[in-house]
Formats: sequence, C-alpha cells, structure tokens
Amino acid sequence: MKALDYLKSNQSEAPSKWREMAEYNRDNWAWLKYSYAIAMRVRRRMEELEMTQKQLADVMGCTQQHVSILLNGRVNMTLETMAKLESALQFDLLGQLMDFGEEAQPNGYLNDPGLSPESAMPLKTGHLVSGYAPRKKKGPKKK
Repeated sequence: MKALDYLKSNQSEAPSKWREMAEYNRDNWAWLKYSYAIAMRVRRRMEELEMTQKQLADVMGCTQQHVSILLNGRVNMTLETMAKLESALQFDLLGQLMDFGEEAQPNGYLNDPGLSPESAMPLKTGHLVSGYAPRKKKGPKKK
C-alpha cells in the first residue's frame, strides 16, 4: 500500500483544528510563554514534593480539574492563583521577578514569609521605568 493511500484510509472524519491552534498560539504567545514556564516550575516542584494534582487542589481549595488546566500551561493565570500555588507548594515562583537588586529588602523577596511590614525597606522602583515616555495621543487628522 502506498503512503498516500494509507493516509487517506486512516483519515479522521473530524476536521483538523491545527490552523486555529497555530493562529491562537501566534496571537497569544506574549502571555502563553509565561504560562508554560510557570506550569513547568509547578510540575517540577510537585515532583520534588511527590504531590498529586488532587493533593495540590485540596491545599489550594479548588478542584483537581482546575489544577489540571493550570498545569496544561495554556491558562492566563491571575496573580491570586500564582500566590496560591506558591503558598501551597511552599516555594518561590515569582520571587526572581520581585528582586529589585541592591535596593531590595534584606530578606530578598516580597513573598518571603520572614519579611514583616515593619522590617521592610521602602521599594525604590524608579530605575525600573527609566526611559519611559508616554505615547502621544492620536487625534483627528488635520487637513
């Protein structure tokens, strides 16, 4: 049997959605890359703790199906969800993003359980937006 005949005989009746998926990935890649990275870090941490999806769901106060969707890496998670993951897995998921260099708090990250509001140094974030210039508003074209 020739390859083309074999493929035709085993072709699915359902239409393929590969084009729609490829377009979705292209159009949403700006946030999907972060979702994939978070899902991989959470999966690694679950393996370290030998934790199942059901156990994580119980600690987070959600369903196992919700955890499964989060671990798929195709969810635009809220900050609240990420904080719940950090708390449930007792690890630093976003800490590297919160480290502002030498001006950071002595204990490192904002989500450090040892950091109290009294001991926290004020954050200096001016250097994070240097060079920022608001875009000019576009008005009606003048004739």
